Amino acid sequence: MPHPPPPFRNRRLVVTSLLFLPLIFSASTQLAHKKLIVRRGDTASYLAIRYYGFFNDSLFAVLKKANAHIADLNRIFPGDSLLFPVRATAEPQLEQLRTPASQAVLTFYEGAVKYRRGGKGDFIPVQANLLLNPNDEIQTLDKARAELVLDNRSVIRLAAHSHLKITKLVRAEKPDTPAPVMQAQFDLSLGSLWTRVNKLFNRPPKVDVKFPTAIAGVQGTIYRATVAADSVTNVRVYEGAVEVRGGGALFRPQTGLRPGQVPGPQQVPGPQPVTLETWTKLVQAQQQVVIGKDGRPSEPNRFTDQRAELDWVRWNQQRDLDLDAER
Repeated sequence: MPHPPPPFRNRRLVVTSLLFLPLIFSASTQLAHKKLIVRRGDTASYLAIRYYGFFNDSLFAVLKKANAHIADLNRIFPGDSLLFPVRATAEPQLEQLRTPASQAVLTFYEGAVKYRRGGKGDFIPVQANLLLNPNDEIQTLDKARAELVLDNRSVIRLAAHSHLKITKLVRAEKPDTPAPVMQAQFDLSLGSLWTRVNKLFNRPPKVDVKFPTAIAGVQGTIYRATVAADSVTNVRVYEGAVEVRGGGALFRPQTGLRPGQVPGPQQVPGPQPVTLETWTKLVQAQQQVVIGKDGRPSEPNRFTDQRAELDWVRWNQQRDLDLDAER
């Protein structure tokens, strides 16, 4: 009668196999996630846009689950390690989380930056990864900066003492076009912004920035604009071309008095529209146009950045390069 095999005869083989299990699990985990080390100025939304090309609430929920070791993804610090599910992962299928953008995401800010929803109520402090909708407003205070990124990696950045309102942000589906076209409009009533507009699906988006006395329309370019307290506006183009348009009704207070007339007690009329001559200026790369407070433009001419404005330009150019560093 054959004898049964001695107990635990294959113990060494079993133990050896078990020793390899953690290594296999660790390797599969590393393959399923990409680890990024947080640098100064990084946010979860900024890194997500660099890696995936988009950011929204659904993707943020996936990132929170993958980074349970981070107490609050809205508050990350240089040196932190963030895990991003690889783009080709089967679960979750990240591309299915991408939706046509009707929002802008706050990917960076420093200093005192505030916002309000729908143009109503008080301005409150922002937090990183904030999603902004049409009719929302954002303002930067002393020594502050803010960066908004749209669905196609187009960028709006604000310098200190700026006030911006999002008035339109849609991806328009047109039956006669092979791909959707992004349409956006922003109102800059005060301050300085940097704009970089990218193509979407190789189609130029329509992005307008409205100033107190003019509108800048672009379809893929880099420029900056400054609106002073007296509404004088300066538009400087760095790449591409910008069509700056003016005219229509400009509102000014009217007294209705003739020269030398001394008024008696009377009701003061409110602002009245003054029709200006409609004009269009095409501003090429390395050119600027200055729109006076009366709404009249200069001819496009060359410019030179100096001192503080040069620092602002270089910072924006570096951010643009960094945003495109990894896809």
